[in-house]
Amino acid sequence: MSTAESLRAEIVEELQRRKGLSAEGLLDCIRQGNVAQAVDELLFFTPPKDFPSVVGELEQELLSGFGSAPANEQAWKLEFAAELATRLGSYVPRWNLLDAARHGRSALSREDVEVWARRAKGLAVRVAADQPEAARALLAERRAEAAVRFKAEAAPDADAAAAAWVGSSLEDHLANFRQSVDASNLRRIADLRAEGETRSEISNDYAAFLPYALHLGASFVTCNPPLVDIAWQADPPRWNAVADRLLTTDPTASGDDLARQMTLEVVLSNMQLLRPIFLLTHGQTGCVSLQVNPKRHDDADSMVRDATSIYQELRRRLNGGVPNVVFKLPATFAGLQACRALTSDAIGVNITVNFALFQHLRFAEEVQRGQAIFSVLSHMSGRLAFPVRDELLAKLAELAQHGIDETQARWAAAWSGIVVLKRLHQLLGARGYDLARVKPLIASMRVYEGHMYRGLPSPIPDVSEVIGTGILTVFPNVRRAFDSLPGIAIGPQQIDASAPEAVLPILAHSEIFRQAYYVNIPGWADDGEEMKPEHILQLDDEAATADWLPVRNTLNEFCKAYDQFVERIEGRRRLMELQRKAPLSSAWTAAEGTSLTRALMHFDMPTVKETLQRLCSIQPSPFVGQVLRNPDVLQALQSRRDGELEALCAQALARHVS
Repeated sequence: MSTAESLRAEIVEELQRRKGLSAEGLLDCIRQGNVAQAVDELLFFTPPKDFPSVVGELEQELLSGFGSAPANEQAWKLEFAAELATRLGSYVPRWNLLDAARHGRSALSREDVEVWARRAKGLAVRVAADQPEAARALLAERRAEAAVRFKAEAAPDADAAAAAWVGSSLEDHLANFRQSVDASNLRRIADLRAEGETRSEISNDYAAFLPYALHLGASFVTCNPPLVDIAWQADPPRWNAVADRLLTTDPTASGDDLARQMTLEVVLSNMQLLRPIFLLTHGQTGCVSLQVNPKRHDDADSMVRDATSIYQELRRRLNGGVPNVVFKLPATFAGLQACRALTSDAIGVNITVNFALFQHLRFAEEVQRGQAIFSVLSHMSGRLAFPVRDELLAKLAELAQHGIDETQARWAAAWSGIVVLKRLHQLLGARGYDLARVKPLIASMRVYEGHMYRGLPSPIPDVSEVIGTGILTVFPNVRRAFDSLPGIAIGPQQIDASAPEAVLPILAHSEIFRQAYYVNIPGWADDGEEMKPEHILQLDDEAATADWLPVRNTLNEFCKAYDQFVERIEGRRRLMELQRKAPLSSAWTAAEGTSLTRALMHFDMPTVKETLQRLCSIQPSPFVGQVLRNPDVLQALQSRRDGELEALCAQALARHVS
């Protein structure tokens, strides 16, 4: 038995242990506040033939004695009923209840599921009417969650959008939720995959909002430290609490260690949400992509040690189960060496900072030779398209001699990442590669708006023109834009369609594009002179690869975002040091003064505000007053132009400056 077969056997064994809970077992989960677990057990692991009886019995148990139950239990029961209603009206039942391939005639029909969705909605509305206070609290929680999501989606007014989406009653909210899921274009793609018409999986390209994405059919998550940092900025209360807990547990840990731990916490929470899908598909999907430290992109041994250590830690956290994780590695020569080591040990990888066929094809060879159940080749389409665009726009005068204007240059550049991915599919197909094991993924999608892009088939060709590729990983703002497109055509095998004939002749004027498109790897293709770049890049030339503009820009951005992520954690450390100092009457040391100064000048607004709030509550101190009057500190605080912060600063100055 190969290592991959052994892993599949472990996954199947774990699945066989998950037979679903009885109505009483589900009720116990709910009473303990484990609402998500109860819903998962019911929808993912209950045999369809048992579903009607289990839900019927559970319905009676939920209503029995509801009014006399403790307030927290009432809230949990209401949350369960509402969550059951939303999930039954979403993609989720396809994983188990509707799976005729697995359950045969005992699988439920769509009509059956719809009946139960209406029944669950009626139950939730009835419970909400009986306990209006619990209903108001649930709606407030949903409204706050939606506001954070809409902010990440770049909605014009996130709070107003959240208020409208949640509505004024639970009945309104459930109706609005169902309408948004039914109208989703991404959901249409997921449905086509379930029906065997397309290969494309939907992925959530973010560290948060997976529960909503699951309703649309998501089965994969891409995550890295910069994405955790973005999610942290979108929802400070949630992630501040995680950072503070880690700092309390290990206050002397380095910033890198804390970044690793925090990323691990985020990844594990997403893994647990995807775990049922991972088990039901025998490990073929349902994974989270975790990026190793991007600053070690040139150190294969470090990347392997990091990934192997995290993999073993995740196994421990999953009680010995096979981790549903793949590790993001950069498409550099060091990344290739790390890929070879990890996949030979059946640990899946996801190759990032990946734009060109000279990168993709070398990694495809290693993945095909490896033992992992599957691995991913991430194609960063927009991060290639924008440098190509800028290169073409810089030579418009030259292009004009060939009859190419700015509109045509922008139009062709928007296609550049797409045509590279289409060619990758052609090459992998010609070599007979198993695209269930070597999964192309499109990332870094762009939304093209304005009159210069009217010639595109859609504002988001990074989705519409590559449906049929392995995975579509979608950032929240792209998801919102794509789901807002009315009547867009969904071609299930659009990845196999040719790009317009005029695209390649225009893109041939871009050296960056030619480097991405040209193949000079034995056994793959024999490209002629037309697309041959002036400087042929080879993955073995690590310095040249790292200096190639798309790679250099992306690595620099990733490393900068990683540093900011670590610094955000350090800001929380300084705040916690201040919190420990506050109850004490001892004199301040110079080191503590430096830490306080850095906390007040920190880039993270919530951390600065919490620091000032703490200063407003401690004993007056001339030393603190001196720090507050430091010209650099005052300038940093005043430059924020935030009314609440200015009021806190004035209050702190009044307390500590006599």
